[in-house]
Amino acid sequence: MNGATCRPWRTADVPFLWDMLFESLHVRDGGQPFARNVLDRPEIAHYLTDFGQRDGDDAQLAESGGVPVGAAWCRRLDSLDPGYGYVSDDIPELGMAVRSEWRRRGVGRRLLGDLLDRNPTMSLSVDDENVSAAHLYRSLGFVVHDSTNGSTTMVRRAR
Repeated sequence: MNGATCRPWRTADVPFLWDMLFESLHVRDGGQPFARNVLDRPEIAHYLTDFGQRDGDDAQLAESGGVPVGAAWCRRLDSLDPGYGYVSDDIPELGMAVRSEWRRRGVGRRLLGDLLDRNPTMSLSVDDENVSAAHLYRSLGFVVHDSTNGSTTMVRRAR
């Protein structure tokens, strides 16, 4: 991972998780970048609001020299408030992002591998234009569950 180490999350990491949630929002080619207040929208905010207070909330952080460079997290959402990658109430949904200067260095793979060790069944949503992310997810055992409107829901079940 070229100088980065991974560790489980701590309560003090939640502000960084919000930074990574913002960074995880895929901007399509030619699209306008999101304003930071997109995180206030309920369909985005529910991924991290009161993180750590729900059963199953979990995250893994990557750091270099004590500075966070990426994170992967999961949370169970339910059918009354489903996420973009919702499959069922008992399957947590994955979110992740790695700072741009740390991408393509194995950080995302390591983050996901560590989180999947603790949570072997997860779902996610990936924009169909985000080919490199979809490739990473497939290589870690995620399979297509559904695909609509340029976005694919993938699921990985415990082996």
